[in-house]
Amino acid sequence: MKLRTKLALSVTLFTTLLLLLSFLVVTYVVRDHLIESRFTQLEQAEELMEDDSSTRALLTLHEDSVVLSRDDGRWVIANDEEDDDSATVNGDVRARDLPGIPTTRDEPFKSGNWFGIVHEDQAYLFEDDTVDDTISTLIFAFSIVLIIAVIIAFLSSFFIAYQTLRPLRQLSQTMERISDSGTLETVPEQQNDEIGQLGKVFNRMIGRVDQTMEQQRQFVADVSHEMKTPLTVIEGYAKLLKRWGKTNPDVLEESISNILNETHTMRSGLIEPMLELSRLGYGETTTETIDLKQLGTEVADRMNHAYNVLIPVDATGSVTANHEALVRILTIFIDNAIKYAKDPEIRLRPDRLEVLDHGTSLSAEQRARLFDRFYRLDEARDRSGSGLGLSIAAALAEHHHLSVGSEARPGGGSCFFITFG
Repeated sequence: MKLRTKLALSVTLFTTLLLLLSFLVVTYVVRDHLIESRFTQLEQAEELMEDDSSTRALLTLHEDSVVLSRDDGRWVIANDEEDDDSATVNGDVRARDLPGIPTTRDEPFKSGNWFGIVHEDQAYLFEDDTVDDTISTLIFAFSIVLIIAVIIAFLSSFFIAYQTLRPLRQLSQTMERISDSGTLETVPEQQNDEIGQLGKVFNRMIGRVDQTMEQQRQFVADVSHEMKTPLTVIEGYAKLLKRWGKTNPDVLEESISNILNETHTMRSGLIEPMLELSRLGYGETTTETIDLKQLGTEVADRMNHAYNVLIPVDATGSVTANHEALVRILTIFIDNAIKYAKDPEIRLRPDRLEVLDHGTSLSAEQRARLFDRFYRLDEARDRSGSGLGLSIAAALAEHHHLSVGSEARPGGGSCFFITFG
């Protein structure tokens, strides 16, 4: 059974139960009110019987009334007409339609369509089918209303459920198309409710999957592109080894040395940076309060051990960010400054973290491409890099909600910076 049918049946069942409950309450109230009005009339009759009024006075209270009196332990009709024969209530054919007289005294009672009251040796009864007729009319009217209400409730709830669940059907159909074709697609974001929120979450998930697939495609394309040169070099030296390496020790030594250098360069300069790029976006983005002076000292010490270069640090204040991300980005900036410029400096402020250098001036076009993958300046002094460092810095910054950029310094050189927010 489909969900919309279940919802329609549930709403219909709830409506039916609510109508039944309402009918029971209304029926009880109406019946109680009608009976109470008849009992009020019986109480008036009791007052007349207490005053020893005549039978004629009691009979005027209701057109279908009858007065009974006790004679030798039996109830008989006390008729105001002298020529009308009296008959016993219990056992006589003429009186068999009258109800039995209860033993309770001075309390109004109802038996079938008869209402009555007993006072001492006298009883007053009258027949009134208005109560039962009214209840029967209510039942008939309610039955008609219930049938109409159930039909309307089912059709309306089915239509509302059909319209409300339409985004879910679209979502299901979209997922089936994705499963069949393998092509990612999103769903329209229309409703601003829980179902609409589900569509938004689905679209964000699809966007994330598409981004991941694009990263994988980009990774494969980049590796294919960048691996061509080192593999060609390795292949050349391997052929050289095959031809002359067995007999010429110099060729053997040169070939092995160059093959090792190329494999090391591929691993440390290409494969590892690209793996780092492919992993970005899957880590946690936790933050902490970071003292900028300690951060600058940590980065400067790390670069001093790596390159034996003393880097000046000018830092003050603190920031809230991911510590490892800041260290990695600053390290990339300084690594680039050491390779492609000279005299790097670190200047850290709460609103902006900077790495300054005294390299050559760059054109606007060159500076705009600095954070592109595999981009390297033609005049760079060090050609050992893969051109991925600044791309990693940009991707890392984006993942941690930071911004990175580069601008020219007055008098020459560049300023690579990190900003927050």
